[in-house]
Amino acid sequence: IITIVGKRAAYNNDPQVSGAVLESVIPVTVATIAEVLTKPDNTTAYYMVTGTITSIANADYGNLYLKDGDSEIYVYGCYPGYGATGNDRKGLLAAKGIKVGDKLTVIAPKGSFNGVPQLANSFYFSHVSGQ
Repeated sequence: IITIVGKRAAYNNDPQVSGAVLESVIPVTVATIAEVLTKPDNTTAYYMVTGTITSIANADYGNLYLKDGDSEIYVYGCYPGYGATGNDRKGLLAAKGIKVGDKLTVIAPKGSFNGVPQLANSFYFSHVSGQ
């Protein structure tokens, strides 16, 4: 995950950033659900996790369950991009046609709620339709 700072520009009417300067880099570790479940809660350590959607608890915010093999984890929010806030966090699943049975890859820190592990405030990376 990188953050750049620059001026908004365009080339052939396509938006771009001109004179960009690298501001920060946040590393992302590829991990299975089983591996993430062994990690401590840490809001600054990001994991790329892939699993099959077994159920959707809240379609607006992308709250869902991902399963890989025998391991399952709750995803508390699947947003369209890193840093999305407010209403910009809503609607990703509908916009991308994501549903139960699809294979979804997200990037998120590991957290927990009432002692139950979760991927907190994840953002979308990719998906493959289950059909």
